[in-house]
Amino acid sequence: MVYLVRHGETDWNLFKRCNGVTDTFLNKTGFKQARVLAERLSGVQFDACYCSTQTRARQFCEIIYKGDAIFDGRLAEIDCGEFEGREETPQMMAGFWQAIRTGALGTERFDVFMARNLEVCEEISKSCGEKNVLMVTHAANARVIDYFFSGKPADHDFTKTPIGKGEFKQYEGI
Repeated sequence: MVYLVRHGETDWNLFKRCNGVTDTFLNKTGFKQARVLAERLSGVQFDACYCSTQTRARQFCEIIYKGDAIFDGRLAEIDCGEFEGREETPQMMAGFWQAIRTGALGTERFDVFMARNLEVCEEISKSCGEKNVLMVTHAANARVIDYFFSGKPADHDFTKTPIGKGEFKQYEGI
């Protein structure tokens, strides 16, 4: 079973700032969310843990998982280019979604971002079988990972995040 976790709140989340590769940190709420989730998952024996290399995800992971995690750069958030740090207004988000189609304005192309996340999912699916695997990552990554472990539905909406900050979703039968 895969347990997909989205890291907890950062100040940039709180103030609705676009946060991709900028290395932000959990705030007090984010640390509290990690402690709460650690308690909720305390009965689960994880066989492996994959985590983004970014600080906010690592901080969250270190609270909920006490073993040796695999920190994988492919699970880092999408590069938002010139949108980094900007307020997430509807107009800004529309421009962002347009830019990531082609990699304009310094953004990472969405197909490239998607491929690196799907590659990790494929590896986990092939090597972990019936094991319990924890994945700690970010909002955009959660969209792609959810797409993969939900069976790659043709109508998947990549604009919607499947889990909130500091929450998890589980997938059976990987």
